[in-house]
Amino acid sequence: MARFTRTDTPLLEPVLVLLLGILVGSLPERPDDFRLAAGLFGLLLAIVIGLKYTLFPRIGSWRRIGMWIGFYGLGIVLVLLHRPDPTPVQALHSSRGEWMARIESSPEHRGRWYRSEATLFCYADSLSGDWIPLGDPRIRLYISASDSTGEPPRIGDLLRFRGRLYASSDTVAYDRYMLRTRSLVGRCFAYRTTLLDHAPTWRGRIESFRQRLGERLNTGSTDSTGGTTALLQALTLGQTSGLNPELRARYARTGLAHLLSVSGLHVGIIFLILNLLFGWIRLFRNGCVASGLLVIAALCGYALLTGLSPSVVRAVVMFSLLQIGLMLSRSTNSLNTLCAAALVLLLWNPYLLYHIGFQLSFAATAAIVTLYPPLARRWMPRWPVLRWLWSLTLVGLTAQLGVFPLILYHFGQIQPGGLLLNPIVWFTVPTLIVGSVVYLASGWSWLAVFLHTVARWQNRLVEQWAAAPWIAWEEFEISVWSCIALYLPVIVLIRWLNRSDGQRLPYSSDFEAARRDA
Repeated sequence: MARFTRTDTPLLEPVLVLLLGILVGSLPERPDDFRLAAGLFGLLLAIVIGLKYTLFPRIGSWRRIGMWIGFYGLGIVLVLLHRPDPTPVQALHSSRGEWMARIESSPEHRGRWYRSEATLFCYADSLSGDWIPLGDPRIRLYISASDSTGEPPRIGDLLRFRGRLYASSDTVAYDRYMLRTRSLVGRCFAYRTTLLDHAPTWRGRIESFRQRLGERLNTGSTDSTGGTTALLQALTLGQTSGLNPELRARYARTGLAHLLSVSGLHVGIIFLILNLLFGWIRLFRNGCVASGLLVIAALCGYALLTGLSPSVVRAVVMFSLLQIGLMLSRSTNSLNTLCAAALVLLLWNPYLLYHIGFQLSFAATAAIVTLYPPLARRWMPRWPVLRWLWSLTLVGLTAQLGVFPLILYHFGQIQPGGLLLNPIVWFTVPTLIVGSVVYLASGWSWLAVFLHTVARWQNRLVEQWAAAPWIAWEEFEISVWSCIALYLPVIVLIRWLNRSDGQRLPYSSDFEAARRDA
């Protein structure tokens, strides 16, 4: 029986303590104010040592307490190192003038603006005309579509423009979210733009290659709205700029919005394709190692191609660790692997903790790896087709159980229709992903027509279900403490299910093997 103890999941405690340090380090708003974080650090240290010497001498070994203190302090230090400095932009809040910036992300056409992220280098002094540096803060740049440089802006464009700069507000939740997740300290609305130079970057080259692949996926489309092409681009390449607001709203209302961003499901399918593609290499001497390295390298390349979103990086880290386990002929603990992925991401950028995609991705995966095995051991149909359908339904149910408090907190809605639609679209989504990869490699026109037909059917199904009034319950509003309270019964359920033995399934060799491994 799987038990999530310190022996089985040694990374669970360090990750939890690191999360606490990141949360405490994020409390002060000023980038140079670390007194609150240091004070709480000292208070926690005094409490732990006091409990060790007085009431609870067996609370843990000194090595364990040292580990807690080390990762807690590491979380605070990481936040202080990664926190952006909004001071230069705040000093120029609501200023109108001439600026110089470089585009850092792929511009998205939103109405009368091209929206992108940019690095703001300097501004022209209104009296002397000298260019004054700003320390390279990152901002959200809005370029007028009617006043652009003659063609859509690109990543790497160095622009000179007139505009008004606005600093992010600490009292606006969306501004705080963008500050923490993307280091954006303000926004600027630009007009009279002039292209000074274009510096090709690795991100720009990858984006250009991704756009060419996305254009190839448009072959065979008969959808005048472009919905089928946008769906294929989102599922395979992580391109969501082509999704119109109506299509996004339908998938969100039916609980299928996670399909529109590349995540663990998509990376898992690519992982299986790569292992099948490089499987013949295992026939040679040391072929298992060579095949594994090729799979990991291809997964990293796919993560770069799809934009390095937190959900993709999490999935790539997990499947890379799984591949290393296969290379070494060792089994891996799923929850410990998930903790390793979280540790890598948070060490890279602690503010990913505030990213909604990060929270939903890890909550769903944690619920699946802790709830699915014990529930599947209790009952599984005998017939293979029913067993497969029940497995898909159980995966969707456990994932929904893991994320519904977060969805309720962030979006104010519950989506029971997602439990019914997920098993259906899991027939079509793997077909679209695998088919798109094969088409991009082969160029078969008949396959493109087939893919657009399946995508059109899926979009119509989602449209019909989204119109049903019972598909989602909306207009909820809960606090962060209520969200935490909703997770308490989920944690109790996980503890109870993984402590009990479950029901023996003599006809299922897969689950008997899972029982023996556990």
